[in-house]
This record gives sequence, C-alpha cells and structure tokens, in this order.
Amino acid sequence: MDYTRYVVQPGDSIYKIANAYKIEMSDIINLNHLKHPDRIYPGQVLLLPTYEFKDTVPGEISEPNFTYAMWLFDVYAGKDSELSAVTTYLYQAAILDRPEFDELLRPIAYDELRHLERLAWCIRFLGVDPRYGSFSKGRWFDWRSRYLNYSTELCDILDYNMKDEAAAAKHYTDLARKIPLPEIQTILLQLAADEERHYQCLAQAKMQFCGCESSETLAINEGGSGEEL
Repeated sequence: MDYTRYVVQPGDSIYKIANAYKIEMSDIINLNHLKHPDRIYPGQVLLLPTYEFKDTVPGEISEPNFTYAMWLFDVYAGKDSELSAVTTYLYQAAILDRPEFDELLRPIAYDELRHLERLAWCIRFLGVDPRYGSFSKGRWFDWRSRYLNYSTELCDILDYNMKDEAAAAKHYTDLARKIPLPEIQTILLQLAADEERHYQCLAQAKMQFCGCESSETLAINEGGSGEEL
C-alpha cells in the first residue's frame, strides 16, 4: 500500500482524519500499528494510505500568506532548491554520459521536477505568484544558473548530491512542522520521503562506483539527531 505522512493537529482524532481524507479508520490504525488509536497527539506523524488523495492539489485560501510562501520559495527556487536540483541532475546526466548514470540521475531529476510543480501549487494555494526566485534578507532575487553544481567527477557529484538530499529531507520535515496547514504539510512530508529515497539510491551508487560509504547522515528529526542510512 502506498502512503504519505500526516502531522497530527490539535483537536485531531483518527475519526476526524479519516473523514477529512475519505479513508478508512482501520487503514490508519493498521498502517501505524496503533494499539491506542484514541491517544494520538499534536505533532505525531501518521502514515496515511494515498489511494484517495495521492494526487490532491491544494485549492485556495481566503487571504495570501506571504510568510509561509517566503519559506517555500527558498526550497522552490532559491540557491539550494528544487529548480537548482532539476537542472543540476540533468547537467550531471549529460556530462557523465553513461547509461548507468543516466538511469540513476534522470529519474531523480524527474522527481525533483514533480516536486517543483507541487511546491508551485503550494505557493499558489497561499495566494502568491509562484515565480522563480527567493527572498534573502528581505530582498527578492531571481533564480540564477550559477546555483548549479558543475562538478564533473563522479564521486564528487555523488557526495554533493547526497549532502543536498539529506539537507532537503530535513528541511521539508522542518517546514512541515512550521506550516500548520494540513494540505501543505502532507505535500512537504511526501517530498521529504522522496528525498530520503534519493539519498539511499545515491548511497548505493557511491558504494558501487566509488568503493566507499558516505560519511553523510540523514538527520531529519527535531534537534538534529538523525539515523545513518
């Protein structure tokens, strides 16, 4: 069963969550192995089956929220962003020009392109124009091609990408805690899960092609503690 992640909000119950997402209470309980489903708490992360809302797109809100949008612009089209990731992965696939690397990097690039689209929906949901750029010290900066990583050596590329994916997974998880809108939290946690998967694929490639494990760790939990993959 495919699933996504949901951050429990104050006042939530299994019944309320199941009703909101049109899924069965038993599916939530079984998927999360809940012995006491009446004891969920705010901030708890639950797995939800995605058969109903997997491709849900946010609608609209009554008033623009520029604060939340500003946070999202950073991962959408800032220096270390999805737009930078898409273009970097495609460049790397072209410069390495070998089938095994193409099969590794292009699928990740297409995932990042889908992330870019989902973040655009989130920013639009917040009532803001999802143009390509980000804010720094209160000023707007258009996205720039110099944000790409132009490394050409395979092991350097894998090291850079693993570090970037680990940081992205943590950043999305942190944003899901900061933005108390379930529609956006669900998407951000989906993106975090994708970045974790990318990290694992890259780590396997580094072991295969570079003959060593990465010293990077994937830290996505609050307080900076993480688990090593």
